Amino acid sequence: MKDVEVQVLIVAFDLLLLNGKSMLGKSFRERRAKLRDSLCATNGIIRFAESYDVDLTSNDEEKKKEDENNNNNTQDMEEVNQFLEQAVKNGTEGLMVKTLDVNASYEPSVRSLNWLKLKKDYVEGCGDSLDLVPIAAWSGKGKRTGVYGAYLLACYNAEDDQFQTICKVGTGFSDKQLKDLTEKLKNHIIPKPSNAYCYNREKLKPDVWFDTVTVWEVKAADLTISPAHMAAVGMAHESKGIALRFPRLERIRDDKTPEEATSAEQVFDMYQSQSLIE
Repeated sequence: MKDVEVQVLIVAFDLLLLNGKSMLGKSFRERRAKLRDSLCATNGIIRFAESYDVDLTSNDEEKKKEDENNNNNTQDMEEVNQFLEQAVKNGTEGLMVKTLDVNASYEPSVRSLNWLKLKKDYVEGCGDSLDLVPIAAWSGKGKRTGVYGAYLLACYNAEDDQFQTICKVGTGFSDKQLKDLTEKLKNHIIPKPSNAYCYNREKLKPDVWFDTVTVWEVKAADLTISPAHMAAVGMAHESKGIALRFPRLERIRDDKTPEEATSAEQVFDMYQSQSLIE
């Protein structure tokens, strides 16, 4: 996109194919070793992912193994938590926890307990909760056919009497919630977006628009400047708004009116208070 400039750094963390030979059946420890033997890190261009190795299988077993940075490995979950907290402070989403030797082959498109995400919003004190207003939605596909699969949410700018978009959310819903919310909001469909809706007309084209009738509490990993959304536009950036990263629904706020939703000023304050500003 013309309005976004980024500096790209390649972070290598796994090896699936080497000189035409599949590595999928090898353990993660073997794949990782081959990766480091086959690739040269270049400052500012490519580096290896940072990691810690830890053995939590038994308190009686030796828990010390050599990690990728030649440091002592973590001894217990407390050090794992410290590593996660440091990753969060460095501006990452969190950690990926993987098995090294047992059941450690790579299985494409398969979910398992051998690979687990440990994200920053799981850490106490990380992540922000906001009360937002659904103003539009996209029709669901696949198993969500027949209901709305994702919603466009907005904060409220009292000064301009605007609902400014801040995220598109499609996670955190149970199947029953998706059905119930679809039935409820179908009664509040409007033929076109309200003049009070501040959104990017080129980047956001929902299937339906709603009147402002409900407030949802949403949890997110962090806030970032985005050309696609307009929350607190003009505060953190002249023409771009603030958006939520990895939002998910927490609950419906029946105790609040749309005008009592999280304000644009509060969104800006949350963005400013982050330990790492992008």
